[in-house]
Amino acid sequence: MSAEPIKVLFVCLGNICRSPMAHAVMEHKKSQLQTDIISHVDSCGVFGEPNGTPTHKMTVLELKNQLGINFSKGSRWIDKTDFNNFDLILAMDEDIYEYLINAGKQHKDKIFMFRDFDPLGKGDVINPWGYEQNVYTEVFHIIDRTCDNIIKIQHEKRTK
Repeated sequence: MSAEPIKVLFVCLGNICRSPMAHAVMEHKKSQLQTDIISHVDSCGVFGEPNGTPTHKMTVLELKNQLGINFSKGSRWIDKTDFNNFDLILAMDEDIYEYLINAGKQHKDKIFMFRDFDPLGKGDVINPWGYEQNVYTEVFHIIDRTCDNIIKIQHEKRTK
């Protein structure tokens, strides 16, 4: 049985730090690996920043430092259509997860904690907003290895 390509949505609080970082990392990996395992990637937030707020400058800097890419997007809030349009909806922390479960009750089977896929352990991805660059670096490493594992899991599903 081969797994169909999936659409992945990363969700954090304001869609300016963690979820756009995951969005950029997954897009970069998808491009570098030239894989069709992931057909579409997006990110959004649930509260906080107004729609259209640019990606936080320290997230942009971390992506430039780690991957050599320039990535920025306007923030957006989750929309009820996202629950239908995405196959895998990944919350960056427990509060976001609870919000998503409550908002998308009939889609619980596609909502997970992002770090459920982290090979080094489960838990929250710390919100780096307001911290020094080293925290953004820590967040990057969590996101990087977890995105690798998501791709690996999807490849394994495809080859079964």
